[in-house]
Amino acid sequence: MYQGVPTKGCFRLLNAKGAVGCQAKRGTTGILYQISTPSDITTFLTSAPPDQNYAVIIPYSLFTRETVSTLQSSNKLAGILLAKDGFGYPRPTEWSIETTCPNCEYGLYANEKDKWHQWNPKGNGLAYENFGVPIYGVAADQNNARSAVPIKEAVASNAAKRYVEYPLYAVEFDAHMWAARDAQTCLRREWCDPLGGVTVWSTFSEIGDLRTEKQIIVVSAKMDSKSFIYDSPGVDAPVFSVGAESAKTGLVTALAVAQALGKVIRGPNPPALTKHILFTFFDGESWGFAGSQRFVRDISTPFTCHEASSSATPSCPFTEANCTTPCFTDTEFTNIDFERIESIVEFDSVGHLWSGDTLGDGTIWMHVDQMDEANVAWMNRFVGSDLLPPVNNTPVTGRITLAPAATAEFNPRLPPSSSMSFLKKRAIPAVVFGDYRTEFSNRYYQSEFDDGSLWDDRHVSLMCALANVTARAVFADASGNAVVPDTLNADCGFVKELMECFTRNISCTLAGMFWPPLKGSATLHDSAASGVFNYGTNISPYIVSQLLTNITATDRVGTCSVNEDCPNEHVCSLYTSQHANGTAIGTCIRGFTRFHWAYGTGIEKNYQTNKWEVVDPELGTWTRSRTDSADRRDNFVRLRIFQTASPGYEAVQLGVGICVTAATVVVAWFGRKWAGRNLKGD
Repeated sequence: MYQGVPTKGCFRLLNAKGAVGCQAKRGTTGILYQISTPSDITTFLTSAPPDQNYAVIIPYSLFTRETVSTLQSSNKLAGILLAKDGFGYPRPTEWSIETTCPNCEYGLYANEKDKWHQWNPKGNGLAYENFGVPIYGVAADQNNARSAVPIKEAVASNAAKRYVEYPLYAVEFDAHMWAARDAQTCLRREWCDPLGGVTVWSTFSEIGDLRTEKQIIVVSAKMDSKSFIYDSPGVDAPVFSVGAESAKTGLVTALAVAQALGKVIRGPNPPALTKHILFTFFDGESWGFAGSQRFVRDISTPFTCHEASSSATPSCPFTEANCTTPCFTDTEFTNIDFERIESIVEFDSVGHLWSGDTLGDGTIWMHVDQMDEANVAWMNRFVGSDLLPPVNNTPVTGRITLAPAATAEFNPRLPPSSSMSFLKKRAIPAVVFGDYRTEFSNRYYQSEFDDGSLWDDRHVSLMCALANVTARAVFADASGNAVVPDTLNADCGFVKELMECFTRNISCTLAGMFWPPLKGSATLHDSAASGVFNYGTNISPYIVSQLLTNITATDRVGTCSVNEDCPNEHVCSLYTSQHANGTAIGTCIRGFTRFHWAYGTGIEKNYQTNKWEVVDPELGTWTRSRTDSADRRDNFVRLRIFQTASPGYEAVQLGVGICVTAATVVVAWFGRKWAGRNLKGD
């Protein structure tokens, strides 16, 4: 009898250079065996019976290349279960699956490898290892007791029997993945799909007005993160890729800037702006800056629509898309004049979530490519200090200080950031805010442990102060140095609510106003991982787009349940009530927010064959393998517990089965012979 266990797994990922990640052969099974300390590894090697395969449960602190190699050399390893929580293991002091210079081969300094700055010295690079065994993650899920409890109970039972007294509990790893060799091969065979998602961009200007002579200020953040155990975007438990510090603090702070500006720009006496403000929230950045590089490429090169159709096509699954070859639901990105982008401000990790009680003394560092006149002038728009504001009347003391990361002697230049994609095209003054100076303060960068479990009002206050300083500086610049209104202030309650939604409970009240199915749900965690690109949006980008639509809105009219209920250029949003039958009731809103595709610029769709192809192996080409399921696009990995008998007992069963089968064949043969002799008709 099998018992299914909710889990996630390490996936096989491929780019133009080869494959990394994990794989399971069909029918891979192993007896559950727990290893908690280095000495347990020795015990396993010397004492675990050699005639069996084992599914080893280990804490993250023991998960290293050396450990995996040692376990594999025993020829007894069927697979690994990584226990994040639920087994009493302490959180590792540091753990990051990225390299010491993440994404640097795709960034602004790709051709200067000898000068790459080690932003992530704690990185172990396990994200880019090719493991020959299945590796699954196990985590306690407060909404589903089946997540870790049955495995914990099963392995405890095995340990009590010293792993030799049968029956013992075993697991089956169901994670066969089709893809092989590299991205070119698996895309041609249709055994993998591009990694990515959707970028969200927005503006206070009429989108058509972006073609005017005004310069453009870009306010930017990324939306995605990743972990060793691969999540599909969404809320399926357990969730491993929260990305609280590495993605969500910057995302939330940038949204707070937009909201603060919106209160004035969409207020009762809106000011005249001499510059456009463009908000960009990129997806797929963990995979070769997929979102920002594609966005920059598309707004900086002439666009040609080869075919437009009012019907969906095999290569473009939308009715009435603005263009079907290439596939775009709208082509309004062509209104953005790349040459008029005057400056960029980007929020990276800015929450000081892992900086300890001092919160880095409240310092946010400003990173630039070069300490030239233009960049220094742009930094000076923000430089200085400001009081930390209280959150919900909670007494908060201290100051936030903005300071250049560069010194007269040394400039680490830009950290891995979306701004690099813009600067690869041309020099633009760009400031990247970070809660670190020369190395990431986040000791769990791109990992399961960047989970947002420890933030509090102090971190919210710091992020709110940064949003406040930035919003006022951007307004001053965009308005031609007009007097900044006293009403232009970041809302700390809004910052806290967003952090709560994006890192602890995506079924929060705010998210439910934009995605009604979340209303009334149990506590759900949202994954920040990028999924496979399929022209659809996921929860986080959708909520971000809805927030920005409301922030930039110029018209709110009538009620609705779906977009089709609204006038042209309006969408149905802000669901605050419902009909008697349970259908949500929203408001028709006209705002200026759009999606843009986010997947590696080294991959393109061949619209004649309807297949993805690698067009430039030097650019981002990350793909994810399909799995051996009915729908191979699913994030389909399965773990099932069952009891297994001893090899001797199974051999007896096999022998008895063979004897019974042989006897049945003999009896059937003699029966046919007898019947042939005695039952012949005349």
